[in-house]
Amino acid sequence: MLYKISLVIIMVITNLGVFALEITGYVKDRKSQEPIPFSNIWVKGSTKGTMSDTNGQFIIKLSQNDTLCLSSVGYQKWEIPAKKITESPLIVFMDEEVQELGEVTVKPEVSRAKVLLKQIQERKKENRENIQKVSDYKMFERTTVYVAIDSASRANRIINNLNEVTMKLDGQSLRFSPIYLAELGKKNSFGKDSIVYNRKDGIFPKLNQTIESLILLNVVIDMDFYKDQINILGRGITSPLSNSAQLHYDFYLNDSTYIDDTKYFSFSFTPKNKYNPLFTGRFTVEDSTFALTSIFAYVQEKANINFVNGFKSNVNYSKTYDDKWFYDNQEISLNLALSLNKDTVSKYGSQRIDEISSGNWLVTKTTQYSTSKRLNEIRPGNWKNQPEFASSNHLDEGTYMRVEKLKENPVVQGIDAIGGMVLTSYIDAGKIEIGPVFDIYSTNAIEGQRFSIPLRTGEKMFERFTVGGFLGYGTKSKELKYGLNFAWQLLPTDKFIIRGNYSDDYNLVSQDKYLRFIKKNPNTRGNGNFIAAITSKVENPYLKEEKKFNMIFEYNAREDISFEVSPYFLHSIETPDVHFTRNNVNYHTYNNYGILFNTRLAFGQYYDQYYFARVYYIDETPIVNLSMDIGQTKLPGSNSDNFGLYAQFHGSVSGKVNMGLTFMRYMVNSGYLFGDAPYDLLDMPVGSMSYGYAKYSYNLLHHASFAHNLYTNVHLDFNGGGIILNRIPFIRKLKLREMVSLKTHYGKLTGSYKPVFDLPGYYTTEMSKPYAEIGFGLTNILKVLRVEYVRQLGGTYLNSGFTDKNGIFFRAEMSF
Repeated sequence: MLYKISLVIIMVITNLGVFALEITGYVKDRKSQEPIPFSNIWVKGSTKGTMSDTNGQFIIKLSQNDTLCLSSVGYQKWEIPAKKITESPLIVFMDEEVQELGEVTVKPEVSRAKVLLKQIQERKKENRENIQKVSDYKMFERTTVYVAIDSASRANRIINNLNEVTMKLDGQSLRFSPIYLAELGKKNSFGKDSIVYNRKDGIFPKLNQTIESLILLNVVIDMDFYKDQINILGRGITSPLSNSAQLHYDFYLNDSTYIDDTKYFSFSFTPKNKYNPLFTGRFTVEDSTFALTSIFAYVQEKANINFVNGFKSNVNYSKTYDDKWFYDNQEISLNLALSLNKDTVSKYGSQRIDEISSGNWLVTKTTQYSTSKRLNEIRPGNWKNQPEFASSNHLDEGTYMRVEKLKENPVVQGIDAIGGMVLTSYIDAGKIEIGPVFDIYSTNAIEGQRFSIPLRTGEKMFERFTVGGFLGYGTKSKELKYGLNFAWQLLPTDKFIIRGNYSDDYNLVSQDKYLRFIKKNPNTRGNGNFIAAITSKVENPYLKEEKKFNMIFEYNAREDISFEVSPYFLHSIETPDVHFTRNNVNYHTYNNYGILFNTRLAFGQYYDQYYFARVYYIDETPIVNLSMDIGQTKLPGSNSDNFGLYAQFHGSVSGKVNMGLTFMRYMVNSGYLFGDAPYDLLDMPVGSMSYGYAKYSYNLLHHASFAHNLYTNVHLDFNGGGIILNRIPFIRKLKLREMVSLKTHYGKLTGSYKPVFDLPGYYTTEMSKPYAEIGFGLTNILKVLRVEYVRQLGGTYLNSGFTDKNGIFFRAEMSF
């Protein structure tokens, strides 16, 4: 009896396929010997199957009694009994399927895919508009960021209660700590979104906004494949449905099926150039409308995106009550790592998202949609428990409790403090904040090495008011300089802010007073860039001593527009290299006062709101600043000349242009100064005379060069995204990016400018041709360094005495 039972058990197990063999194989075209990607491979009479990858490779498990089936559009179907498979790897050569139709011979190959793809593209505008016309729906989003932790690593010594604050995920041997959690409920009525539920938390309170801005806004985005480009990781990736898709992708018609008497076509797509950051995947469309019903896309390892170990997205659609296709759900997953996981290099691209090593960050966003009217009666906080959204893995209270416990860890708090300092330029010391940190150290010729202690009261002392100042000391001048400031936010929001500043300090004659509208905390006393400060070849001598008082009345009307009015008084004092001479008379001091107006147009660009500061992130949305300065100059003495008013109009635009895998950052400004004005109000393009690469100034110019009242400056920064280096063996593993930069200045001194003082001889107003610098270099060196060779373009100013011919420069920089 036991024998019979054992025999029955063995037979059952055998029939169930437990004794299975793993078969590795390749599918190839018999004539061309080329691989056939996205072929369908399955076990006959079962639902078990797979698909060949871009190299025609597949892996499948078979029992001895199984029959292996293979098919691909345009080829004859194959059936191979498992018993006859003796070679490893198995190579299947498929023959083209040729059908005779009367006197016409048709080969149903890629041409069929192209015909259908053309119809998809012709209907995509209509199908996208159908999605946009749905005006009454609900969304529930869940976003998580986890970090993988090896429980046997040093993390056990850093986090005592590791098992309490981390969790296991299905199929993973590592433990995972939550970094950031968010749940968001939205209601769309008549095309307008309104947030009806919002819960988010993270272990780094000061970094939550940055995680949202730099990671989530660049990665966790709306995967609208009907667009020509999808912006991910700061790059525009061409959609497989774009009008130019066939220039970038190869398409394969996998199959056509009928579901409830409706025909559907299944396509696969892969980049023509495997090194380009493009999608690989598959999508399905309905025959009658050619509308997407589902699409799965991922980025292959060979795309070589910095810090990215894997990326995939999945979008499904369903029909609404009026028989139109609309979103059902979207899921986006990202695996981030400082270096590529060694065990994933050979993996098929879509699998790399799940190949995780300790230290990897896993970013996931799931969005579910519903047009159900029933949800109107349900409290938004309970939407996630309703059948319409029940399929998503929602966050439980235990996960949020892990975040709260991790916040109490001293190491986590230290990381948060350092990150907050980098972002806000302030060190949180409780009720007092130290900063801006970039003011702590700088160099110039008058003070030598300048050390400052900048302080202000923090949010823990006053939520809507701060008062502070600085005390600075120069090792060469051996004198103290100081300043006082305050800021008051009148309302709970930053709609109205009043600021006041007084300082007795040295400032560069060539300082750009409009730069603060573009760059946060610009240095006005010397080389504030750390690399420039420690590599300065010649310290800047052209500073004047200033006693300055100004008020700033700031009005932020909406997210995309703000106004600023700033009355000021300035008392300037000469220094050894800066003199104020008029009609052969030298003036030790002079005063000028006026009002500076600025309008900022951000066009809805995303920003982070910090304590009395908005930080904007450069993206494809341009930021425009329009400024006007009106003032008057007064010289000491009762017999001094009476001067009229001066006025200066200044405008700038900055932003970024995505061009597929490449992108360009830009900043362009222009201005016009007229009336009776001192020469330090002229536009004076300068360099730092160091090895630090300058972002918004020049690299080869000396501390004094041109001086113009009518001027324009152009700064262009082109990142090649690995377009060349990604194709070079061994070099591509370094994930270097090509850099090309162009900086140019053009201006003149017109008769409308009435100089109050004689222009010093170290400035020139003559300009026959534009001044230009061009640079070629690499970035992402060791992940954080940019090196660039810069040379003067053209030979017009080679012997001018105020510029170098060429040079090599460095900058701390990182990007995807």
